[in-house]
Amino acid sequence: MISILGAGAIGQLVAHKLTDALVDCQFIVRDPEKYEPSWQIVDDNVISRVISVSDITDELSIELLAITVKAPQLAQALESVKHRLTATSQVILFQNGMGHEKVASQYVPPENIYFASNTHGAYRQSLQHLIYAGEGQLSIGPLMPISKVPGWFEDFEQADFSAVWHRDIEPILLKKLFINACINPLTAIYQCKNGELLEGNKKTRLLSLIEENQRFAKQLNVEFATSLKEMILTVIEKTAENYNSMYQDVTKGIETEINAINGYLLDLMSQHKFKAIHNWQLWSDFHISFPPKQAFAKERAKSFESLQYQVTQQAGTERPFTGRFNQHSETGNYICVCCDSVLFDQNGKFDSHCGWPSFDRSTNNKAIAYRDDLSHGMSRTEILCAQCGSHLGHVFDDGPTETGVRFCVNSASLDFTPKD
Repeated sequence: MISILGAGAIGQLVAHKLTDALVDCQFIVRDPEKYEPSWQIVDDNVISRVISVSDITDELSIELLAITVKAPQLAQALESVKHRLTATSQVILFQNGMGHEKVASQYVPPENIYFASNTHGAYRQSLQHLIYAGEGQLSIGPLMPISKVPGWFEDFEQADFSAVWHRDIEPILLKKLFINACINPLTAIYQCKNGELLEGNKKTRLLSLIEENQRFAKQLNVEFATSLKEMILTVIEKTAENYNSMYQDVTKGIETEINAINGYLLDLMSQHKFKAIHNWQLWSDFHISFPPKQAFAKERAKSFESLQYQVTQQAGTERPFTGRFNQHSETGNYICVCCDSVLFDQNGKFDSHCGWPSFDRSTNNKAIAYRDDLSHGMSRTEILCAQCGSHLGHVFDDGPTETGVRFCVNSASLDFTPKD
C-alpha cells in the first residue's frame, strides 16, 4: 500500500497513475467526509477512478508515504501523521526545492528518506477533478546511499510515469532548483505567464539572473553548468502558456516555496562565498512584493502606540538619541517587533554616534529586504523586514568596520530577546 499525503494536483496525479497500473494506494486526508469515492482526470478523455481515503487520525501504521504537499506545509504534514510512522516507515518527498531532509529526518530515519523530482504537468480544475497538462518524467533516489533499489520502485515503473531511479539524486534536484529559482519568482513579481519572461525588460533581468547562476553552477562544477541557459529557455518556451505554482500561490495569498528554492540557493551561494547580486535583488524584490507574515504583522501593529505604528507601518523615523536600543549592549537577538523574525544580534552592533541603533551586519542576510527611497530630496536605501514588510530604517555604505556597512535602525522597529 502506497499512502499519499496531499490531495493536490501532484498527489492526485500520483494516485491516478498508480491506480491505473493496479497499484494499491490511498489518500491520507484530514476530512474524509468531504471527498466523493470517484476522482476524475482529464487526459485525452475524462476518466473516473475510485481511490480510497484514510482519515489522518487513523492508527494504522504507514509503510510507504508519498508526501506531495508543498514545501511550507511539509513539517505540519509530517507532524499530523507522526503517530502512524514507525522505525521502518519510508517517505518519498515530492517538494520543490531542497533541504527537506532536515524536516523529514525528525520523523523517520535518514536511511528511509527518498526524493522525487517530477516534471509531469498537472493542475486541479476543482477538488477532485485533475487536468493532466503534459508528459514528463519522475526521478526518484535516496537520501543515503543504498545497495539496491527498493522493491516499491517497481510500482512507479509499472505506472505511466517514465520513472527513473538515481543512486545519486542530488544533481537532479539541483538542476531543477536552478531552473525554478530563475523562472518562478520572476513570474510572481511580474504577474505573468512563463513565456512572458522573454519579453522586454523581463528578458533582460532573466538573462542577468541566468548568467549569474551559470557562473555559480560552474563554480560548483556540476555537469549541467554549461547548458543551464539553454535548459531554462527551453523550459520557458515549452511552458510558455503556464502560470507556475509560485505565481498561483501569491495570487491566492498563500505561502510560497521561495525559502526552499531561492532561499536554499542563496544559502549555498553564501557557503561558497559567491557574490550573487542579482539573486539577492530578486530575493529582496520578491519579499517586498509578497512578505509572508504581513497579515500577522498588520494585525499585531493595531495594538502599537502611535510612534511605533508610524515607524513600522508608515516608514516614519523616531527622533535621534531617544530610542531604547541606541545605547543598548546586552547579549542576544534584536527581532522585528511586528513578526518576531531575528534581524541582528550583539555581534554586529556598534555605536555610530548617529542617534539610532547601528549594526554592521544582519544575523541572516535573508532577513532584510531593500528598496530605493527617494523621499525628502535624498537618495537612500530603505531596509524592511523581509518576512513582514515592516519598515526598519536605512542602510549606508559608511560603516567603520570591515563590512563597510551601517544599518541604521529605529528602536521602535525592534524588540530584544536576551541569550541565556
